[in-house]
Amino acid sequence: MTNQRAITWSYGGGTQSAAIAVLVAQGKLPKPEVAVIADTGREATETWDYLRDHIQPLLNSVGVDIHVAPRSLANVDLYKGNSLLLPVFTRTGKFTTFCSMEWKTYVIQRWLRSQGYGPKRSVKTWIGFSLDEVGRMKKGKLKWQQLHWPLLFDVSPALTREDCKRLVIAAGLPPPPRSSCWMCPHRQNDQWQRLKDFYPQDWAAAVKLDEEVRANDREQGVYLHHSRQPLAEADLTIKPEPEHPLFGRGEGCESGQCMT
Repeated sequence: MTNQRAITWSYGGGTQSAAIAVLVAQGKLPKPEVAVIADTGREATETWDYLRDHIQPLLNSVGVDIHVAPRSLANVDLYKGNSLLLPVFTRTGKFTTFCSMEWKTYVIQRWLRSQGYGPKRSVKTWIGFSLDEVGRMKKGKLKWQQLHWPLLFDVSPALTREDCKRLVIAAGLPPPPRSSCWMCPHRQNDQWQRLKDFYPQDWAAAVKLDEEVRANDREQGVYLHHSRQPLAEADLTIKPEPEHPLFGRGEGCESGQCMT
């Protein structure tokens, strides 16, 4: 008889993860054996606030705790050798997104191993992709960890991001934030503006980091904002943003952990 994989949930902190929490609380998805969020050390304050004030109280009703995989489990920080991990914009293009793997995917895998999961105790790990994100689905590389997308395969019909938002609001929760680090180059203008208006400490930290990474680049050509202007000077009122790399045309973030 084949041992059944334990269900683990990689909580991303955004709209889809909030929808999964609602479905678990309503008994429409099974209760995961463990739930965990990776602490990148730079996750937006709004994500933590929403988890503390809304998601964890909801999950308390069914006995699910969202654990935090600490930043110390990451092997690298902003740089891996001489390479910047952030998907910053340059004069001619954009860096590849490595930060999500290094700070979230690998961190959660290491945390799961520290909890006794692994080759001798395999898992099915939930990832909160919705129907409009099927292009981001990728098969996991570890034999002991099978990735699974409950919003696509365990509910009928499968849910889009807007479906998830409506589900969360119908459950009496406020609209969830779009999860991302405070300095994430994949942020849209409205997200940057919200950060500036309501989370000035996060905004100040992002502006400072934007200046620091550019100072460390000899060509002076890396930017957090997709306009390729210093973040402090970027026009955040421009809408729509048809060429934004995640939500319009372009490369996009292929992470299994961010923006969900």
